[in-house]
Amino acid sequence: MAERKTWTPTDVVDVSGPPALLRNYLEQALVRDCVQRAEMTTPITRAYDVGCGFGRLTPVLSEFASVVVGFEREATLVATARQLLPALEFIEVASLETLPAPDASAELVMTFTVLQHMPDSQAEAVIREIARVLAPGGHVLVVEETDPTLEAGDVTRAEAGYTRGRPWSWYEARFVPLQLIRMGPRVIEPGYPRADVGTYMLFGPAR
Repeated sequence: MAERKTWTPTDVVDVSGPPALLRNYLEQALVRDCVQRAEMTTPITRAYDVGCGFGRLTPVLSEFASVVVGFEREATLVATARQLLPALEFIEVASLETLPAPDASAELVMTFTVLQHMPDSQAEAVIREIARVLAPGGHVLVVEETDPTLEAGDVTRAEAGYTRGRPWSWYEARFVPLQLIRMGPRVIEPGYPRADVGTYMLFGPAR
């Protein structure tokens, strides 16, 4: 069996203390702004956080949707999310490529720095699954590394830890027929070693 990395809260947020608090504030604010934009077009009753980790951004979705579900593969992160956010639903899954959710069931789906840790074929499978559960007229918020020069780890052993930056056009092509309606830089705390840490991409119905 291939070695599999066990993801921890430190892997999800690679800083602690005041920088981590600031990062969370900045990222929650940008997620909120994107979801507000989506809600202007389509009312949101159900929202999914795909690869939710310990649920650090999931509460933002609950500001808009009456039903929020976080899907996560790592059992310890799911346990932490359930403890911290008992009012929300978190489901442990064997793979994000197969979500226990009906077709066309959520008006908003978010995946935040998840696909960048997968080889292309797996990332494409998760994108197809997101498309399956997305309701007509719904929106998808994708936040990923988009510097194409960034590649860390061995793609043949991606389960052991891997990160790849893909240009935003890669995501745009794979979310068709959805249209990229908003895009902007991921903003985190000052002083991080890399200036470019990813891009917010909001996809919605074609106009």
